[in-house]
Amino acid sequence: MIFKKNKMEKKTAMVVGCSNLGVRVASELSINQWNVVVLDINRNAFQKLPRYYGGETHISNATNLERLEEAGIKDIGLFIVATDSDEVNIASAQIAKVLYDVKNVVARIRDQEKSKLLEDLGIKIICPPSLSIQEINEYIGGKDE
Repeated sequence: MIFKKNKMEKKTAMVVGCSNLGVRVASELSINQWNVVVLDINRNAFQKLPRYYGGETHISNATNLERLEEAGIKDIGLFIVATDSDEVNIASAQIAKVLYDVKNVVARIRDQEKSKLLEDLGIKIICPPSLSIQEINEYIGGKDE
């Protein structure tokens, strides 16, 4: 189980972006009994969600405050933004953390330099290139010659 529920925090998550990562995260959360809301600007993107996905879907821009509120951002404990745009992910993560005081915010940022914009806000950053390099270094370093 990847996402364990903490009894002290809300068990509702919002996943912004129906990218491959967004779909996997939303699916995993749904399986583990989280209340999940997925947002994407493209209605067709929701077709990537598996049949067993039991959460809500909302067509919305990740930075539209009115639509975020309609989708329930004020009542969530976990906000994960995984669109294909670093700029949208940064802005959306900042909105969730600063304007709505979401306790747990995770943003996928592909450009490590841009991740500096979120460092001081307590937002967890996932940077796929950095993670890949770290894994490769661990593999190389752990291999006997």
